[in-house]
Amino acid sequence: MPVKKKEHGSLTGSKRYAAEKGKTVEEQGQENHAKAMDKVKARFTKPADAVNAVADGVRSVANGVKTVERAARTVRQAVNGGSSVVTDNHKQSLSKASEIASEYGIAEIEISDLLGNDPYSADANIPEMKAVDANREKLKIQRQNNALEVRLEKIKQGRKVVSVATEQRRLIGDFVDFSTVGIETATRVVKNEIADVKYQTEQSKLEQTEELFYQQRVATQGTMNLSHGIEDEWALKFQLQGTKNDRIRLDIEGSHRDNDIKREEMEARLVEF
Repeated sequence: MPVKKKEHGSLTGSKRYAAEKGKTVEEQGQENHAKAMDKVKARFTKPADAVNAVADGVRSVANGVKTVERAARTVRQAVNGGSSVVTDNHKQSLSKASEIASEYGIAEIEISDLLGNDPYSADANIPEMKAVDANREKLKIQRQNNALEVRLEKIKQGRKVVSVATEQRRLIGDFVDFSTVGIETATRVVKNEIADVKYQTEQSKLEQTEELFYQQRVATQGTMNLSHGIEDEWALKFQLQGTKNDRIRLDIEGSHRDNDIKREEMEARLVEF
């Protein structure tokens, strides 16, 4: 495929090239700008078409393809609404610089008005001023410059004062940090003491528990010893009750014998009668 020879002046929009083509510089610049934008759009349109093709062919990964498609669409929007400085020529960029300066009350100087046309005549558009007036105004300007220099030095001094004050505050902050670390260290000491007291408290609880355990063992041993005595006591009580029962039996047998003796005596008396 033959390569088309690039025409000189087509990108810069020179007057000679524009005159040869029968166009003004502005028209040629606009045409160049349109061609550049078309090329940029074409570069980003092809990836978008490729993404759309992938989205149509692979439905199983639709979410991922949609993400890529949205990314391509975002790129096209950024290009369409991007800065015109990318394709502006130097005169257009300089015009925008003049617009920015005009916002602060600064305008471009028309050099042709200040230079004039007749090299042998004072036809420049410059106001006239006597030497006395010029010297007076220059003196005023010098005094104003003196004031500005004083103010500038005062500003520099103020910035130095602020810098010193800033470093002083940082130094104060360092001392605050130092004091904070001291407080934190002291807090750790207090925590250490608290931990030691808690340890001693638990030791005391352990000692108290051991003492209570010993007392319980003594009480248990005493209860066991009492058990033997109680057993003996109840054994003796049982023997005493047996003895009492024997005595009662003997009393009953004696009563039976007495009754028999009395019965025999009564029978004997009846026989005598």
